[in-house]
Amino acid sequence: MANDVKHVAVGDTRLAYRELGSGLPIVALHGFPDTYRTWDAMSGALSDDGYRVITVAMRGYAPSDVPSNEDYSLHRLARDVTELLDQLDIDRAVILGHDWGASTAYALAAIAPERVESLIALAIPPLSVFRSGWRERWARPHNIYLRYGRISNWWLRRNNFAEVRRLYDLWSPNWDVPDNHIETVIAALMPPERSRAAVDYYRASERDANAGRIIAPIAAPALMIYGADEPEVRQECFARASNVTGPGSRTVRLDGVGHWPHLEAPDLCLTEIRSFLRATGMR
Repeated sequence: MANDVKHVAVGDTRLAYRELGSGLPIVALHGFPDTYRTWDAMSGALSDDGYRVITVAMRGYAPSDVPSNEDYSLHRLARDVTELLDQLDIDRAVILGHDWGASTAYALAAIAPERVESLIALAIPPLSVFRSGWRERWARPHNIYLRYGRISNWWLRRNNFAEVRRLYDLWSPNWDVPDNHIETVIAALMPPERSRAAVDYYRASERDANAGRIIAPIAAPALMIYGADEPEVRQECFARASNVTGPGSRTVRLDGVGHWPHLEAPDLCLTEIRSFLRATGMR
């Protein structure tokens, strides 16, 4: 699969991506701690359905480049997608995102709605209803302790990335995470500049000067899928999600599932995604 990787210049760096299939484009964006290979199974299924699936390694994550200016703001992440679409001569696309990829999808739909046919967000509610107060920080304290650059990078890397394993166990307590998945994630984070890039996403979120533009209701229809093992504070946000997304939006809660719905319940996730794409005329 490495031979299928292509690169494109966006802003101050280069993004790596893979394409499968032809037809309506779907751009898939991964989260943390993860890699663009998280979409391998789903991209294969969707390409067989007649879609052109473009899986992107987010900036800083292998095999994309690490940007010299350390800009991991959501505004910049969203612009990465618009510039990727420009380079590929794509006017509009379905945006599929998990975790940071989901946040990027919401940001893109807010600042460049003309580029988004619809969006599919996994595990993260819309930014305009997302709570960042003490309940969220208590439930997900990594949003605090991963903001400290070099210190956070040391913490993530210590004991052969024990923190990565701990986060998977904590966020998806009912999922027996395959060893090869964890090994792929850790291998991608092994170069120090890669793990530092991953934690610097959290530092960037603290100082995003464009927060007012990206934290806004969106007009596009959205499918939002989350697991019942997510913290209560996030489930409360999902309950309000359809109020700030476009007509035709749906929210789906999957029992016995944690933070990685597409990996923990791939068949259920794929069924919901196919149904949503049909309902919104994306066939």
